[in-house]
Amino acid sequence: MDYLILVNKKNPIPKNFCPDLVISDNGKMLEKSTSESFLCMKSAALCNGLKIKLLSGYRSPEYQENLIKNGIIGRISMGMTKEEAEIDTYKNIAPPYCSEHNTGLALDIVTEEDDDVYDEFDKTMEFRWLKENAQRYGFILRYPQNSIEITGYIYEPWHFRYVGKDLARAIEGSDKTLEEYLTYCE
Repeated sequence: MDYLILVNKKNPIPKNFCPDLVISDNGKMLEKSTSESFLCMKSAALCNGLKIKLLSGYRSPEYQENLIKNGIIGRISMGMTKEEAEIDTYKNIAPPYCSEHNTGLALDIVTEEDDDVYDEFDKTMEFRWLKENAQRYGFILRYPQNSIEITGYIYEPWHFRYVGKDLARAIEGSDKTLEEYLTYCE
């Protein structure tokens, strides 16, 4: 598997993409090496007194499409026009085949008590530990602050991406997004 695959709104995965998935933490599916590394990271966090869980891993393109539809419907019900709802939804949710979750390499990580992602996750001890240690296990914070112009996605402190240990250390050390790192290394 190519752990450096770039998946975003401009770089969809092929429709026949088929990751090697296993059941991981919390009954969620992940690509096999991603799952193994996550479980090691979760264990290390626990040794530091922190409890994290996998809230979301692999998502099928069909599931991603339903997220989009429900996002638009929910925003319309809150008073947005259809156009406003679509624009806002696509800022926050990737279309099918354009989501890293479709690869099994992306994880939404939260504290053990959380049932959903939230903007304040970056204020938790769990996030601070992940930010400092995730690269040791092959993960990068995928959508850092102030990178929407580069990544196309809002800041998501809960969204981590598996790229492998060596590359995670290099990317984290470069202080670049995955898009910038891949462009820099070409």
